Amino acid sequence: MYRDNSLVPKEAIRLAALGLLAEGERPYGDLAREVREFASRIVGPSLDLLGTSIELLRFEGLIEPVGGRGMEDNAVVRLTAEGRAALIDYLTSTMRPGVSDLNKLVLALKLRFIDLLSAEDRAEQIAALETMYAGEKARLEDLRARTGSEAGLLSDWLDLEIDQVDRRISWCRGLIAF
Repeated sequence: MYRDNSLVPKEAIRLAALGLLAEGERPYGDLAREVREFASRIVGPSLDLLGTSIELLRFEGLIEPVGGRGMEDNAVVRLTAEGRAALIDYLTSTMRPGVSDLNKLVLALKLRFIDLLSAEDRAEQIAALETMYAGEKARLEDLRARTGSEAGLLSDWLDLEIDQVDRRISWCRGLIAF
């Protein structure tokens, strides 16, 4: 993790693999394919993300084969108690502000597996997300105020971005109220 307790790229892939295994055992090859397909649909092909081996999770004791050895014989693998603890740590990690491919992937994974958290942890994650969006809105509004109506399309684009952030904040508030 980064110093701010947010996920580094390899941990996003770990979150995907551990979350899928929390839903049920899978053959190693199916797990690798599902992780690759999900990540690729969010960020596109990326060696930075997909270069991380799921096999390392077995060596670290986060997953274990049910029968067989692992990658070499496409064994069915499952989550260990240590893996479940790591999954909860990843799901409750901090979200970094700003828009990046990694942030989109981490957010998508957190939302995909949020039901694996306790009700209290889910509420905290949604509140943290709302806070992050509020900070993003303040930053955009500050830029909008400083640039005024300068030439070009910057102010129009900022209006669009602020509108999207407002919708995200509203969405979070609706989830918290639910």
